[in-house]
Amino acid sequence: MGASWRDYMERPKILMLLGYFPRVRGGSEYQAYLLACRLKEQYEVYYLFSHDSHKRIQKQDGFTLCQIPKRFLARRLLGRVFVLDYFAVRALLSDISPHLIYNRGANAYTGVAARYARKHGRRLVWHIASQRDVEPCGSNSFRGRIFDHIDTKCVEYGIRNADAIIGQTVHQDKLLQQNYGRRCDLIVGNSHPSSSEPIVKDKTITVVWIANLKPLKQPEVFIRLARKLQDHRHVRFIMVGRPANGSYRRRLERDMVGLKTFSYIKEQSIGEVNRILLRSHILVNTSQYEGFPNTFVQAWFRQVPVVSLNVDPDDVIKTHGLGLHSVSFEGLVGDVKRLIKDRALRESMGERAQEYARRHHSMGPNIARIVSLFETVGGASFHGQWQQARATDSQ
Repeated sequence: MGASWRDYMERPKILMLLGYFPRVRGGSEYQAYLLACRLKEQYEVYYLFSHDSHKRIQKQDGFTLCQIPKRFLARRLLGRVFVLDYFAVRALLSDISPHLIYNRGANAYTGVAARYARKHGRRLVWHIASQRDVEPCGSNSFRGRIFDHIDTKCVEYGIRNADAIIGQTVHQDKLLQQNYGRRCDLIVGNSHPSSSEPIVKDKTITVVWIANLKPLKQPEVFIRLARKLQDHRHVRFIMVGRPANGSYRRRLERDMVGLKTFSYIKEQSIGEVNRILLRSHILVNTSQYEGFPNTFVQAWFRQVPVVSLNVDPDDVIKTHGLGLHSVSFEGLVGDVKRLIKDRALRESMGERAQEYARRHHSMGPNIARIVSLFETVGGASFHGQWQQARATDSQ
């Protein structure tokens, strides 16, 4: 017999406090979505996020979505104005009354959630989304300094008062201890479904770059790389990602002109990105910093080694031979050229990468570890209501 109405209503409530849903726009949102899909089998799952829709609460895909309006103009002018949503977030928290709050990423919402949890005897699990989350920094904009300062203070309060913290890497754990005097309660890498599709690599070497086109990701460096290696006629360079805006977009478009071996594809679904990677030979990453890039895991599952300019979480690329960590642009050019020419090295790295992904980034085991942490943090009161309701209905 299926779950009764009473059974459903009395399940413990978990609130996902994030950036986006259902538009899975980035790695953090996708990871949270995978987790939420697992959680909704056992818990009542709410999403609280900012959105340009006027619908405040709606049901979708087994979740309850709670939206607060975006402040497009304020954010454009003043930067991190998340604290302006304080009363809206607090009101929705009171309406939902979640048993546990899951917050991924660092902004004023982290502090609001921590304050609510402490006041009402609830639990907050904070998940580090990027290295920058545990590196205090100020605003470069004079206009944004006040709001940036407030946002930073809210984040500090949230981190110090979270009931548990999840990290992606040992390095993040060290930064957390160094800057906030806390340690991660769980360190778990990003997870993806393993690939069962046949891997077929064409004779033409495909070097792919996948990310949103914004300064942090440095797409201009990949374009420079493609121009530097454009004489290799048996190689094609593919850039995939959401277009940039304004003058930055126009600059990138100018840089792309005249590159015969280069093509740009706008933002693709997770499934289409995976299909592109099945046919690719090398993934290039040029970001200034990251948390643990989802694209690394997607590539490794499909036997694609990674050549990274800056990012090597916990030195796994270097230590396990999953690709090459270049450090400089000259190194990036040399490393990509090396993998283009050395098929045996490229394929051996790809095979090691796939095995590493299966051991460390398989979705089932990693998500189970997070759910187990939720159960530990939630304690007996987190489960008692749910179990009692099930027992009553079965009598």
